[in-house]
Amino acid sequence: MSSHVRSRFPLVLIAVLATLIVVSLVTLIGPPPAEAQRKKVLNIAAKEPDTLDPHSSTLGQSQAIARFMFRGLTRFAIKDGKVTTSEVEPDLAESWTLSPDGTIWTFKLRKGVQFHKGFGEMTAEDVKFSFERQINKTPGTRYGVNLDVIKSIEVVDPHTVQIALKAFDAIFLLRMVGYQQGYVVSKKAAEKPDQFKWNPVGTGPFYFERHSPREKIVLKAFDKFQGGRPQIDEVHWFDVPEDSTKLIGLEKGTFDLLYPEAVTADVADQVKKMGAVIDRRGPGGQERFYINMTKPPFDDIRVRKAFMHAIDRKAIKETMYPGGLALLATSCIPPGYFGHVPMKFPEHNPELAKKLLAEAGHPNGFTIKNYFISKSFFYPKVLTLAQEQLKLVGINVELQVVEHATFHENIRKNLNPFVLYGGTRITDADPWLSLFFDSKEIPDPATGNKGTNFAHYRGMDDLLAAGRVERDVKKRAAIYAETQKRMERDLVCLPISDVPNQWPRNPKRVSTPFDPEYGEFSLHYSYNYPELLKIIN
Repeated sequence: MSSHVRSRFPLVLIAVLATLIVVSLVTLIGPPPAEAQRKKVLNIAAKEPDTLDPHSSTLGQSQAIARFMFRGLTRFAIKDGKVTTSEVEPDLAESWTLSPDGTIWTFKLRKGVQFHKGFGEMTAEDVKFSFERQINKTPGTRYGVNLDVIKSIEVVDPHTVQIALKAFDAIFLLRMVGYQQGYVVSKKAAEKPDQFKWNPVGTGPFYFERHSPREKIVLKAFDKFQGGRPQIDEVHWFDVPEDSTKLIGLEKGTFDLLYPEAVTADVADQVKKMGAVIDRRGPGGQERFYINMTKPPFDDIRVRKAFMHAIDRKAIKETMYPGGLALLATSCIPPGYFGHVPMKFPEHNPELAKKLLAEAGHPNGFTIKNYFISKSFFYPKVLTLAQEQLKLVGINVELQVVEHATFHENIRKNLNPFVLYGGTRITDADPWLSLFFDSKEIPDPATGNKGTNFAHYRGMDDLLAAGRVERDVKKRAAIYAETQKRMERDLVCLPISDVPNQWPRNPKRVSTPFDPEYGEFSLHYSYNYPELLKIIN
């Protein structure tokens, strides 16, 4: 018996040694091809962002990719399978308290939260820096107006930051959400803004790996992400300007998700035919005209009214987004935003428009030369439709189609007497109206102010100040109802369509934790929680 065991032992030993040799070789050479191919890569066709600094761009594609890399002190709460727009829950902060007078917020930060690329643990110094760079209007930053309520920021200890407000602010926790002004960046990395623009450092589920201009941006899963490593290994964000090219790539399987310029009926039909789905997120963006009430001939309210009578809003909406692809706008504050109430706008009436123009001294109409419009997104299509309608009443608009960045530069130089613009902001009347109608946001090349009050409106500063400090919800709502009455009276803004953010997706490749039909009052951007996306195969 014992001799039999002894005779088998060398064979067992040889087998073990052979196994060890094979394992060693695999370790040295790397995993077999089949295993290497299991890397889960999410391919997104969008448009190249203008910057990866989350505080420095209003472009949708820049804000969309920012969420993959950055987080805020709070985040929009998830309830019943949807992301709310009015309630928050802890994110980088684990808790907070508010002083009895409603002016001092004390945030306790999560310990151990790591920045990407070895930039160390996030501390109160990073939080202070992230907000102060915007409050101090660091060149390039866009959202400082949303933080003007802050009086001072004090670092109590590495994991405690105290923010004193000038007065009570009803939506301060919404301002702290990881979105636009709320993102927390690495102080050490962002102190060199020229480098930070294309080498961002945040605490989000993915970190920036590389940028190949006009080709793609590569993000990689962050192993130390506080919420746990995402299931997706890499995100490849491709620069694909044309929607037709994006759709071909979705059908062939080259792309998994699309960020389109605009989801028209044709795009929706193609997506449906190929068996893909469209993730719809509202309220989305509002497309609207701002009329510069200080620039002739629109300084005459009769001309502004004639402009509005000339525009057939319903025809534009139905041409661009027939049926349920969008809603005809009912107010200058989008639906789903706190404070929204329906407004009345001059009805489509070309004959009345001509009569008003004649009364204002323009019986033969007038011509607007060198009107700049972006070549991107909905801008050229909507403006061309409006151009045809305006021409019928004698207002001739000579278009110059330019790059999107040039368009943004020119409208902040006040080169267009009326501005077509689209936007999405935190879903409350205060930040929305503050950005677009507060007199502090009037663009002024002389001072370098690049605000977005394109109407040059000064008629609601008192209401904005009152609404910001009002604690009673009903009284706050009444204040914002009054802002919309004043805009009705002064005719400075004409909204066209409320368009939900819509991303075509291959459901056989990528799953989301939320239903495709997200609902009218859900969060603007489709993937505010990108760590919850999963590659199916």
